[in-house]
Amino acid sequence: MSKLEKQLSEWIRSGLIGKDQADRIRTHEATRPESSWVLSGLLLLGAVIVATGTVSLIAANWFTIPDAVKLVADLLLLLGLGYGAFRSQASNRPLHFEAFLLAFILMCLASIGLISQIFHTGGKLHQAILLWSLITFAAASSARTLLIPFLWTGAFLSGIATAAIESIALQPVFHRSFPAVFMAIPLLCAALTIISKNFGGESASTRAFRVWTILSGLTALSVAEVHALHRDITSAYFPAYALWAFALWGVWQASGYTRIQKGLVSGVLLVYFSSFHLPFLHTSLPVIYALHTIIELGLMAVFLASLKERALFQTFLTLLGLRFLILYFQAFGGLARTGFGLILSGMFVIGLGVLWNRYRKPIAEWAESWAQ
Repeated sequence: MSKLEKQLSEWIRSGLIGKDQADRIRTHEATRPESSWVLSGLLLLGAVIVATGTVSLIAANWFTIPDAVKLVADLLLLLGLGYGAFRSQASNRPLHFEAFLLAFILMCLASIGLISQIFHTGGKLHQAILLWSLITFAAASSARTLLIPFLWTGAFLSGIATAAIESIALQPVFHRSFPAVFMAIPLLCAALTIISKNFGGESASTRAFRVWTILSGLTALSVAEVHALHRDITSAYFPAYALWAFALWGVWQASGYTRIQKGLVSGVLLVYFSSFHLPFLHTSLPVIYALHTIIELGLMAVFLASLKERALFQTFLTLLGLRFLILYFQAFGGLARTGFGLILSGMFVIGLGVLWNRYRKPIAEWAESWAQ
């Protein structure tokens, strides 16, 4: 029995649907075009093998190919991929459009490398990435799925972070301070999310910026704890201060949030801000940094629950439990290395698992109702 038949039988027994509705669902699903993962896998494997053979053939004869031929071939390939994306969009083939668009964007990066190699322009990797981000911004913004904006945003942020550390022009601003750079990156993502949503709505780019805000924010909190004893020059944080103020302003200007939700996000920003400034208070207690992270994760979990984002809520709740567990081992590290300590630690972990399994739904329902 197929998965669909099992579900239909269960829904009929539960009284959710009748037999007539089940028959209509079966008819609808039977008329949908089938997708064979075997065929898709074979086609993808064949394409990879052909591409690998082409690259190997070109690489073996690279230095014998005239530079003009390389440039013309590169231009023709870019034009072909661009035309393929255009035709796919015009004929309403979204999957083909996304494939051509991804290939075009990646080819733009390869073109930068080719031009640099032929004309010996030099430069560093982050300069190439930032140039590529600039010239492909419009193309990446036209994507309808999350993949292309997600990859573009990740490359752009890596270029910005590397430039903040290595660029001679930015060294007087950031003073090669890793905590200051890591603090600024999530705030930059938050600012880009606000700008993208105001001008482009809930587009794929907006979702990508939001995802990277969460990912880079979690990374930055880890960096804040790792660099707990690292007291950097205060002026290195000035770019982050401006981005933090803009993000806070954007939260209170947003029309889709309640006052409680805005207060939760403001609390997240305030705790995030203070996490990077604890070293200036000359405190080295790990529990202080851990509590900041725990409060940050808790506020973010409640905010996500208020948006009915249960998957993300449970993810942050899991991270919260893991941070509590790490704090436990930090506090009782010596005891945990003994046999008795291992028994207590194992019972503590089992208890956390039982509590999580028993109360995660009530906690989610409470958070969803309270923050509305």
